[in-house]
Amino acid sequence: MQAYDRQRLERYDTSTTSYTFAQITDEDHDTQVRLDDGETFFQARLRFDRAHRHVDEEGRARYTFEMIANDEGGERRVYSKFGEVDEETFRGGEFSELVRWGRHLLAFDDRTGIVGEIRGEDYRIIPRQILMTGPGDAWQKGFKCEWATLYGNELIVGSHGKNDHQAWVKRIDPDGYKVVSEDWGQHYRRLREACGVGSDGYVTHEAVDWDPYGERWYFFPRKVSFEPFDEPVDEREKGNNRLIVADANFEDIEVRTVGEPTPERGPSSLKLVPGRPNEFLYVKSVEIGDRTESWIGAADVEGNLLAEETKLGDFKCEGIEFM
Repeated sequence: MQAYDRQRLERYDTSTTSYTFAQITDEDHDTQVRLDDGETFFQARLRFDRAHRHVDEEGRARYTFEMIANDEGGERRVYSKFGEVDEETFRGGEFSELVRWGRHLLAFDDRTGIVGEIRGEDYRIIPRQILMTGPGDAWQKGFKCEWATLYGNELIVGSHGKNDHQAWVKRIDPDGYKVVSEDWGQHYRRLREACGVGSDGYVTHEAVDWDPYGERWYFFPRKVSFEPFDEPVDEREKGNNRLIVADANFEDIEVRTVGEPTPERGPSSLKLVPGRPNEFLYVKSVEIGDRTESWIGAADVEGNLLAEETKLGDFKCEGIEFM
């Protein structure tokens, strides 16, 4: 049987010109809701929109985006029953990634560490794994899932890589039951060094995908800073436009730029286009105080922009996947 990472990228071929893609939100403190039946759930938005690819007069690929109206199925709400107590608050449903794994659509909660399957007409989250932070057996804290990708038949889930316990990744076997925690501290350091960031600065990762054909990792960091973390400055000024390309062993690493930086926008998800793995869609997020926005864009792996970034709405999408 062909590996899942290749299956995912072969759902469409080069004749495809229109794609439906989904995005899921991480709305932090604003997720808790009481339904009509009196039960309390955590909710998130699940949007379905379209990307259209065409070739211009000069032979260059271009993407445009079509927002599907809510009454035509453009937006649904997904519901999770599971949360985590955090400083006297109860939080959950803060989803930071979407991945199609075979026939399953998975969402990743960065508050609880839950890997959940979106199922049924009511779009409820069915937990498949609860990932724990760091090595998995040291702290009673859910893993801060920020990115996920298929690697062969495995699912690899990662975090920001900003500190030691966020530098671990989780490798989930094809049956979805066995989890191996792996320290990627050395890999994250090499990515940071490739950006020229020293020990005073930081690089945070939320947008990552694996290309099984070229055997390359694509990291599109959300924030790159050459200075220590300062939250207001981070929110306003550290949005990134560097695309990091690494071989399978993180030995050969190259940094490319994707357009001009927009300091308040940072990439929060990236997916290679099925049938065209040299092109990708990405989502950028804005989070400044209570203000949140999401923007969609497209580029190729050399860093050439293939679309004008388009605003999705005044909410924070942090996961994108082709349907």
